[in-house]
Amino acid sequence: MSYADEVFIANCKDILENGTWDTDYNVRPHWEDGTPAHTIKKFGIVNRYDLSKEFPAMTLRKTFIKSATDELLWIWQKKSNNVNDFKGHVWDAWANEDGSIGKAYGYQLGVKHHYPEGDFDQVDRVLYDLKHNPLTDKYICPRRPERDEPLPLRLQHDFQCHWQEAQRDTQPALAGYAHGKQLERLPICDARSHDSAGLGT
Repeated sequence: MSYADEVFIANCKDILENGTWDTDYNVRPHWEDGTPAHTIKKFGIVNRYDLSKEFPAMTLRKTFIKSATDELLWIWQKKSNNVNDFKGHVWDAWANEDGSIGKAYGYQLGVKHHYPEGDFDQVDRVLYDLKHNPLTDKYICPRRPERDEPLPLRLQHDFQCHWQEAQRDTQPALAGYAHGKQLERLPICDARSHDSAGLGT
């Protein structure tokens, strides 16, 4: 069992024991048969990983490493918001007829901003600063471009679960963090799959 597995199990237990259910609310996600996909959530969960000791990969369930890697490259390298540029299919349900998921993820990372050194998108700016300004505290990719206002959240095809990253050059290692909400939620047991709190998928 990996350290990431231990953290995941502890988080699940904490959420199930101390979380808040949304069963009294109308929720956006639905199961394929149309019934509401309610969740239990807990705010402010923080996970810490030391990559010099272990890569945080879970072994409790099958992990689609190739698809996960392609998704990272789709967002961070291709800077795309179109599912036609992504080999996997986990985003297909969020796309419109043209394949776009709206002004989200890769789209926002690829928007150019003006700096004294030239025009950079968020990713290229971080790479530039890592090379030229290693002591700066501005390694941040907020996923909400300042100079290209996204559609209001309720109108976006994708409601972002992972919305900010920051890096810090603490030589000889690069430290970083990511803000998100996915690890703070668990779906209520879906009796059709007998999957208690989504832990077996």
